[in-house]
Amino acid sequence: MSNILNNSKELIVLEMANNHQGDLQHAKKIINEFSKFVDKYKETFSFAMKFQYRDLDSFIHPNFKNSDLKFVQRFETTKLSDDEFLELKNYCTNKGFISMCTPFDETSVKKVIDHEYDILKIASASFDDWPLLTEIVKHKPNNLIASVGGADFDKIKRFYSFMTNNNINFAINYCVSLYPSTDEDLNLSFISKLKSEFTDIRIGFSTHENPSVVKTAGLALHAGATIFEKHVALEDSSKEYYQNAYSVYPEQFSEWIENLFEAKTFYGNSEKRNKVIEKELPALKPLQRGAFVKKEIKKGDLISNKNTFFAIPTDENQITANDFSKFNEIKSTTNIKNLNPINFNNVNFSSTRNTIEEIREKVSTEFKKYNIVIPSGIEMEISHHYGVESFYNFGTVMCTLINKDYCKKVLYQFPNQHHPEHFHKIKEETFILLQGDLTVILNGKSYAMEQGDILTIEREAKHEFYSNNGAIFEEISTAHIKDDSYYSDNKIMLNQNRKSKITFI
Repeated sequence: MSNILNNSKELIVLEMANNHQGDLQHAKKIINEFSKFVDKYKETFSFAMKFQYRDLDSFIHPNFKNSDLKFVQRFETTKLSDDEFLELKNYCTNKGFISMCTPFDETSVKKVIDHEYDILKIASASFDDWPLLTEIVKHKPNNLIASVGGADFDKIKRFYSFMTNNNINFAINYCVSLYPSTDEDLNLSFISKLKSEFTDIRIGFSTHENPSVVKTAGLALHAGATIFEKHVALEDSSKEYYQNAYSVYPEQFSEWIENLFEAKTFYGNSEKRNKVIEKELPALKPLQRGAFVKKEIKKGDLISNKNTFFAIPTDENQITANDFSKFNEIKSTTNIKNLNPINFNNVNFSSTRNTIEEIREKVSTEFKKYNIVIPSGIEMEISHHYGVESFYNFGTVMCTLINKDYCKKVLYQFPNQHHPEHFHKIKEETFILLQGDLTVILNGKSYAMEQGDILTIEREAKHEFYSNNGAIFEEISTAHIKDDSYYSDNKIMLNQNRKSKITFI
């Protein structure tokens, strides 16, 4: 099962660890019991069952085998054979679980690969075990998840770099390796930091809280986690199999996942938000001020604040104050008497907003491509000399960074776009080409600028410019003065709406 980490569903990992107690039948009971609680959520989440592999012959030092050391005793008394693990893997797959396994040594890495687990997991204790990591990347697992318990940010960045350079499909789980973790230990905000730093991988949360704590997964989801790992166990008092301090029983798991499901429902997504907006708009319409005629409107008149007023009640098909914008043009298609509502079926309604915002996004993308930094909040001026519909043939885009006694702008010229001939009576300006190609026709003479070229345009010098493949250039000038551009084509001079202004984002 490849590319599991690319699935859009959140992944819930049920960690068996050694809670199978070395008892194959007990392990199957755990899988069976927990499968009953996950079935109702399979439309929303994906589910994996995770095991752990250790080659005890090499993992435990010969001098300490059969000792009473806590972990030595734990691992030796809960050992399962390879055949038993394969039987468990197949059992959990048949129950609809994705299979997942953590190898703690090089021999176990090969075994995880040979047993064809869907996901290979790296435990926190092995996060910077470089001999083990080197062995893992040799086998190029299809899906890898690593927990970062005990790792500072520098270690995490090294791990990220190592896996990225080896072209491994991987995710990182935030984890607090304290068993159990207290509320004060959790620091779930670190998930947001991982999410913002490593934007191209999934971030998860491996949890070791007290079994009674059920809210953390929902909080982790809101912080950006999309993988959730929880230790699971099943009591059997006749065999003296009991719960540890961080593993959940089925009923506790049910409460935990229901809390996560509710959090996901509350959190939603942008697509669901759009559906909600469709419900909100009719509810808001009666609260919006409708447009009414203040001064009798004739067929063909432009409708603006000058000949309208806004009030309630508002009809369902009525234009509202919310429809009046510098980007919108509303023209009457009929005579409308004083005090009457202005309805959509009485007007032609056109808007340039989408086009202007599209231009902004395209220019922003080009600036980012070449590391041209424009401070957020700077005004972007879009010149469309013959109308917005002809912008990509005739026009330019300029961002004014400063305008005092001196002025600095950054301009973008789209491919095959022409800025028509004009001159300035007051302003003197100098162009510096940063990227692309720019041809300036100055007093009838053509100058083909290349990257780094500088060209000064004196006052009253007629000039026009165009680009074949697109251009980014600076304009350094004396102060920019409004209405100091005089175009040779009088149609442009008569066009009072030849500029649109929008904030650069």
